[in-house]
Amino acid sequence: MNEQVKKYFKNPRNLEIMTDATVMGQGGDPGCGDYIELYLKIENDIIIKASAMVAGCPYAIATTSIFTEMITNKSLDDAMMIPGDQVASLLGGLPKEKIHCSLMGPEALRNAAHNYIMARICTPMAS
Repeated sequence: MNEQVKKYFKNPRNLEIMTDATVMGQGGDPGCGDYIELYLKIENDIIIKASAMVAGCPYAIATTSIFTEMITNKSLDDAMMIPGDQVASLLGGLPKEKIHCSLMGPEALRNAAHNYIMARICTPMAS
């Protein structure tokens, strides 16, 4: 495990349930053990706060932690463009068998964005 992964594993950021989240999305596979719930506070399509709950190995914790930092203060569209390999790269790379951990954040973000868009479409407009 490299020093950057150790840093984010030992001192994770933004790992908490956000009670006032605008939307939540899930990523990973609870059956295999690596799983996240990503909480977003969104205003004017900008992610003003991101947090997550994560279950899994140190790599899952580190990738989730850094991903919440990467997407905070980005537009939803820009955040959606962040690929898993960029998450892994910012951590100095991951072992091949742990690459799936860097994909959980982007997957959860896609699910959260879907939930956000559906909520906006399905919410009746005030008359």
